Amino acid sequence: MVTLVAAGGLDAAGLEHIPEQGPLLLCSNHVSNFDPLLLGATVPRVMHAMAKAELFQNRWLARYLHRCNCIPVRRDRADAAALRSALAVLQAGGVVVLFPEGHRSHGLAMRSFSRGAGYLAWKSGVQVLPCAIWGTERVLPRGRLLPRRAKVHLRFGPAFLPVGAGPEAVTRDLERRVAALLPADRRPSADPDQGDCEDQGGVDRD
Repeated sequence: MVTLVAAGGLDAAGLEHIPEQGPLLLCSNHVSNFDPLLLGATVPRVMHAMAKAELFQNRWLARYLHRCNCIPVRRDRADAAALRSALAVLQAGGVVVLFPEGHRSHGLAMRSFSRGAGYLAWKSGVQVLPCAIWGTERVLPRGRLLPRRAKVHLRFGPAFLPVGAGPEAVTRDLERRVAALLPADRRPSADPDQGDCEDQGGVDRD
C-alpha cells in the first residue's frame, strides 16, 4: 500500500536525524490511520506503537496487531500498564511510536499534545525524535477503507534528550518541536476548545 501511495509522491526529509540504534521515542502529529504504515515503511528500525484497546477486542485483528508490535492502551483512564509496556521496550533499546494528540486531528491544525507523551519521555530519559506528517489524510480519509494515491509529506527533526522540570514542560517542548516541522497553516490552533487530551497518545482515539 505504501508503494501505491508513494507513486502519488513521497516528500521525505530529515531521515538523517533517525538514530540507527539505541532506545528512541518517536512522536508525530496524527492526521490519518495511514500514518503508522508510512512510518513503518520509512523508518529503518523495528518499532512498537501504542494502539487503542478497542482494536484488540477482535481476536483476529488482535493477533495481527500483536505481530505488528502494537501495545494496547485504554482510553477511558490513565493506562499504567500501557506505559509500563512502552517503558520496557525503551529500556530494552527499542523504538516506541506515539501520536501525542491522542487521536486524528479533525482539521488542518495540529491539536495540543497529551501529557502522557511528556511523561514517557521524562520517565525514560531516552532520545526523542520529533516527526511531522501531512497529506496522508487524503490517502486514507475518515471512513475510507482502501488508500488512494496522493502526495504525502514526512519530516523528521533532530533527536533530543528531554530536559524540563517535569512531564508538562517536556510535553510542551515536544509539541513545539513537532509544530515547527509543519507548514504554518497546520501548526496548533489557539482555539481553547481543542484542550489537552488526558490519554497516552495511541494510534487512533476516535
